[in-house]
Amino acid sequence: MTGDVIEVEVKFRSPGNDKVEKSLARLEAEKTFSGTMEDVYFVHPARDFGKTDEALRLRKMAEGAELTYKGPRLTSATGKSREEITLRVDDPLAAQRIVERLGFAEGYTVTKRRDSYIFDKLRIELDWVDGLGEFVELEVLTESTERTQQLLESVTNDLGLDNPEPLTYLELLIEKAAHSKRK
Repeated sequence: MTGDVIEVEVKFRSPGNDKVEKSLARLEAEKTFSGTMEDVYFVHPARDFGKTDEALRLRKMAEGAELTYKGPRLTSATGKSREEITLRVDDPLAAQRIVERLGFAEGYTVTKRRDSYIFDKLRIELDWVDGLGEFVELEVLTESTERTQQLLESVTNDLGLDNPEPLTYLELLIEKAAHSKRK
């Protein structure tokens, strides 16, 4: 690919991940991953990522880790789009130490169990998020969103998804914590 790659993502509250898995089997989607991941989000030393709509995340998995910068959301008719830059690392502890030495602090952690599938150019993630429940994410990495809209609409219908969730898991957990404090 040439040019900037944009991640287009649409997240849904799941009608039941077991039900979605059966639909994925009918579509003959390829299962590519199953496991637990811990996403550590960092707080920037000089700017508020909540206000700039950015994130720095270290995703820890059994087979290594990924350090990801997520840029501000872009205007898109197809879902949540943003620049995403990911670096794979073998040693999550070393990556976290580097980030912390640069002045970032550990902010929030999101833990989830994920089953990943590929169908056409679409990644389909079935997530069981601690403290939040079941979700389905549809993701495409693209340079152009022309065909993306058609693919997302088709798979959304095939999987019976009709309850989109615009917030990230991090935003949902922060919102839930704030709501609990008000009670």
